[in-house]
Amino acid sequence: MSMRAGAQAARAFARTAAVRAEEPAILTCAVSGGVVTTNPNQPVSQAEVIAAALDAARAGASVLHIHARTSAGEISQAPEGYLAIKQAIREQVDDVVLNFTTGGQLATGGQLGAPDQESRRAMIAQPELATVNCGSMNFGFGDDVLLNPGSLIAEVAEELSERGIVPEYECFDMGMALTAAKLASAAKGAPGMMHMILGVAGGAPASAATVSLFAGLVPTGVPWAVTAIPRHFPMMALVLALGGHIRTGLEDVVYTAPGEYAESNGQLVARAKTLCQAIGRPVATPAQAREILGIDIASREPAANQGSSPNPRSASPAT
Repeated sequence: MSMRAGAQAARAFARTAAVRAEEPAILTCAVSGGVVTTNPNQPVSQAEVIAAALDAARAGASVLHIHARTSAGEISQAPEGYLAIKQAIREQVDDVVLNFTTGGQLATGGQLGAPDQESRRAMIAQPELATVNCGSMNFGFGDDVLLNPGSLIAEVAEELSERGIVPEYECFDMGMALTAAKLASAAKGAPGMMHMILGVAGGAPASAATVSLFAGLVPTGVPWAVTAIPRHFPMMALVLALGGHIRTGLEDVVYTAPGEYAESNGQLVARAKTLCQAIGRPVATPAQAREILGIDIASREPAANQGSSPNPRSASPAT
C-alpha cells in the first residue's frame, strides 16, 4: 500500500473508531438485478424473484433490493409488477425493508433505451427505500453507457422526497460519491444512505484504498455501504470493520468459488450473516434498519392513492 493510500486508510479508521463492536449492520440482498448473468440460478420470472426474495428475507436480510420481472422474464419498471412483488412479500414474511430500483437510462450499443421517466415508475409502488444513480458512466466492456444527467438525478431525488421514500444514493466512482454527498447533505427529510458499488468495468476498482476514500467522503451522520463485485466477501469484511453496511445477492455474486455458481440468495445472506457475527456486528433487524436509515414507519402503509396513482411527472406508457 502506498503512503497516500495508507494515510487515507488511517483517516477512515480514525473516523470510524467510535463504531461500537455491537453496532448493527444493515444487510441488503440484491435479489436478481437488472442485467442477466451467466448464473443459471439467477431469478428470471416474477415468480422466481418473489421466491428468491422470500428466501433472502427468511435467511435474515434486513433489506431486499428489487428489480421487477414479468411472468415471461422481461425486466420491467411497470409499477403493477412491483406492487405484485411487494404484496407477495408482505403476505409471506413477518418483516423486511423493501428497496426498489429507479435505474437510469442505459444506452445499449450507443442507442438510448426507455425514456428516463420509465425507470422512475417503480416509485409509484411506494417502497420504503429506492435507488438514485448519481452519475453517468461507460458500463461494462462493450458500448453500453449508463446515462444519468444532473437534471434527472435532481428530479428523482425530489420525487422521492415528495413521496416520502428514503433515497439510496448509488455510486460507481468518486465523482458520483461527491454528488451523493451533496444530495445527502441537502436532503429535506432523511439524508438516505450512500452506497458505492466497486469493480464494475467503467467504475472504481474494488480495493481497500477506494473503500477508505469513499468512507472519508460520507457526511457525518449519513449511513453508508459498499458492495464489491470482485473480492466480494473479503471487501465486505473491511467495510464492516470500518463501520459501513453491506449488500450481497445474485445481482452481485455469480460464483462463490472458482467454477462454483452461487446457489441462492439464502446461501449468500447466510454467508454474509456469518461474517457479520465474526466481525462482531450483528445483522440489523428490519426495525433497526429503518431507524438507521430514518425511514418513517408510517411510510409502510401509505394512503391508497399513493400506491396506485402515478405522479404526472413520472407517468409513461407501460412496457
